[in-house]
Amino acid sequence: MLKVNLWIAVILLFSLTLSFSSLMADEAVPQEYQEMTNPLTLEKHEVSYWRTQFLGKCALCHGKNGDGQGGSALELADEGYPQPSNFTDKAFMNSKSDGELFYQIEMGGEEKSAMPDFGEDSAQGWGEEKIWRMVAFIRLFAK
Repeated sequence: MLKVNLWIAVILLFSLTLSFSSLMADEAVPQEYQEMTNPLTLEKHEVSYWRTQFLGKCALCHGKNGDGQGGSALELADEGYPQPSNFTDKAFMNSKSDGELFYQIEMGGEEKSAMPDFGEDSAQGWGEEKIWRMVAFIRLFAK
């Protein structure tokens, strides 16, 4: 009985930790980012390019369909990281401002997730225009 109660306590603690880290991730986005709107849109002829970028840089974790089920998702969970975002979830995507998505791409997961940063000072070296275009692309998953 004690082992069962201990396992229940561990599971509850793990669940609360994940919920808390998700909550903290939202609070960590600076207000000026939360209020930003994407100044760019994707033209039809650009979608193919951004799909290729997504498949090469994001799909391993976020899945080729943007559903958060990439090949590394289980490994990340085993290492204690939260599941990658599911961009096909309309409620989730509607809850995120363009600026919040921009911030995540620019800054990465910092200590909260395994997501690398893509901003100008990162190894990827993406400028604002590239990040905004990726924000526009990942929004297409929820349409």
